[in-house]
Amino acid sequence: MISKVFVRFDKMYGETPRAFLLLIEGQEMWFPKRFCRNFILNKKLGGNMEIPAWLYREKFGREPDEEDATLIVEHHIPEPIEPKNIEPLKELSR
Repeated sequence: MISKVFVRFDKMYGETPRAFLLLIEGQEMWFPKRFCRNFILNKKLGGNMEIPAWLYREKFGREPDEEDATLIVEHHIPEPIEPKNIEPLKELSR
């Protein structure tokens, strides 16, 4: 399950105290600042940021690719470990 997605943008058109207005794939899109992590802006080359996968699905209307993913969460159940029978040390007993 993909948790975070790396997104590149072409230009930043504007900014409010709570959101960024970005040009991505020829479309202007608003992104809430509280969900944007590692935001990097280069005025000539555009920039990039990290957003949650659910926000990516909402904005782009498709599932994120694994090559765009920055964090993949895998669910697994750890195997139980049997405790070892350790004899108490004579030096530590009273």
